[in-house]
Amino acid sequence: MGLFRKKEEPETKCKECGLEFNDPVRLDRHMKKAHRHAPQRKFDEQGFTTGGMW
Repeated sequence: MGLFRKKEEPETKCKECGLEFNDPVRLDRHMKKAHRHAPQRKFDEQGFTTGGMW
């Protein structure tokens, strides 16, 4: 019947740095702010970035 089983709680620990949060929404906000990584720029043979405006 499963009356006394422990309910599965949502993940609230950051996989990147190990911080624990009391709310999954706070974890999402932390991941977006602290661990969003800017895409790496690609350089060609001359040292210029590819895909630029100039």
